[in-house]
Amino acid sequence: MGKRVYAEKLYGSFENIYDLDNQKPEAITNPGLIVNLHMGVRKLLERNINVLEFFRNKLEILRDCVIIGDEISGGVIPVDTLERQWRDETGKLYQFLASEAEIVDRVFAGLPLRLRG
Repeated sequence: MGKRVYAEKLYGSFENIYDLDNQKPEAITNPGLIVNLHMGVRKLLERNINVLEFFRNKLEILRDCVIIGDEISGGVIPVDTLERQWRDETGKLYQFLASEAEIVDRVFAGLPLRLRG
């Protein structure tokens, strides 16, 4: 079971879906579901936008939505500076959002694990 299928199983279908692989993070206005959060982080970094500040400013509209991102910090540490920064900033953002969230689930290898809530 994938992350999105798991979210839909818990919460039903979503009307407003933002796919940050295909949309700019600035487009997020009334989210029900945000997918590919890690790609939104990359887009912000490529434009030299402070990731944590950006999402802190959107925190109120994010409170009632489901956010899905991939774990990108495993494996060999990249030599490329942007690749390392992308991993670091994504991890920091996930920590921040998890600290603010009522429910935090991790889905790994199709197995959900409730971390909070």
